[in-house]
Amino acid sequence: MRDNLRKRVDKKPIAGRFFAVRAGALLALWSLLGTAWAQENLASSRLSFEQAVLQSLQSHPALAGYEYQLEAADALAAQAGVGPRPELSLMVEDVAGSGDFTAAESAQTTLGITWLLQGELIDRRVDAARSKTSVIETQRQILELDVAADTARYFLQAMAQQERQVLAQHALAQSRAVLVDIRRQVAAGKVPQADASRAQAEVARRTLAVEDIAHQLQIARYRLAAQWGERTPRFGAVAGSLSAPVPPLDIAQLRQRVAANPNLAIFLSRERVADAEIALARAEAGIQWRIDAGIRRLEAANDYSLVAGVAVPLGRRDRNRGQVAALKAEQNRYRAEMHAKAIELETRVYVMAQQLLHSRHVGDALTAKIIPSLERSLADTRSAYRQGKYRYYELASAQQALIDARLSLLQARYRARLNLIEIEKLTGLSLAQISENEK
Repeated sequence: MRDNLRKRVDKKPIAGRFFAVRAGALLALWSLLGTAWAQENLASSRLSFEQAVLQSLQSHPALAGYEYQLEAADALAAQAGVGPRPELSLMVEDVAGSGDFTAAESAQTTLGITWLLQGELIDRRVDAARSKTSVIETQRQILELDVAADTARYFLQAMAQQERQVLAQHALAQSRAVLVDIRRQVAAGKVPQADASRAQAEVARRTLAVEDIAHQLQIARYRLAAQWGERTPRFGAVAGSLSAPVPPLDIAQLRQRVAANPNLAIFLSRERVADAEIALARAEAGIQWRIDAGIRRLEAANDYSLVAGVAVPLGRRDRNRGQVAALKAEQNRYRAEMHAKAIELETRVYVMAQQLLHSRHVGDALTAKIIPSLERSLADTRSAYRQGKYRYYELASAQQALIDARLSLLQARYRARLNLIEIEKLTGLSLAQISENEK
């Protein structure tokens, strides 16, 4: 599968090898999500990030149409190279008249062939037709980039749901343990029965939360499998973890990499199409020679002769100047739109980088300060509750605060990686070749 993808990338023009960019100096999402993914295989029923992206690029339903578009463009380019057919003509003169020209005794029969010389014009037509292939190729690269990024997002959604499921199951186990402890204290007459009823309700609520996350995880798995055209996922779980640290960012360098984005290359491709069409318009306005040649039968002299002729169109060579001016205006429009798009993409990179840095800061604060403090608070609250110093409300509040903090940490890590995917999409970091860069 990797070899097939590499062959497809190698066939692309240098300006369009957006996916093949080596990203050693840039971010590596692969390292963020765990290099252990590379050792996973489908036989173990655990889907790796690399497998998901490669399968999507190879089998996404929307990508199949571009193969046919390219075939059609190649066929039209070949057709453009077919010149006009020579014309075979037969002319009979001086026949069926009066006097000396009665009957066919004085007939002159000419069998001729006519060529229209369009060598340069045919070349320009072929160039114009082939130039449109680069637009289709760039559009496919844009779609491939979107497919890879969407797959990465769906993969992260499934991973986040898996980790949420772990947290929910841990919270359920904790609430069950608390219920057992409270029932023991109720039996000993230390706490009221109402506390046991509240704890029982908490267990039921945590059970529903686990079931809800299971449904969300199943939805995420189906969305991920649909990226490569499967109606039912054949993998059991996704491999990796959101807990790996996010590397530092060089925002200035990331903004410079926007120039490689195929959303900008599409304007260059369209500009080249306009160039080819300008050359074609000028060629069509030029002189197209027509040559006639043939053989003539002279009945009166019982003889043959050769005939030849040349036809040259008259008029100014710049009669297509209006069309050329319109095409040049289109080129200027493409340049202006590309400039506006570049500013938009650079701004998005900056925004995504700032959001990623904020999410990383939030995650660091939760990991280093907030969660450890809440864990100590829960242990102290549980001890005080057993001694009768706190009510069940304080215990439940301390438990919920810790659960919320752990969910906030998971959400911060998830947002950081979503922002990273968007940055990679905008700057040209290959989502499909990351594993190769890491090896």
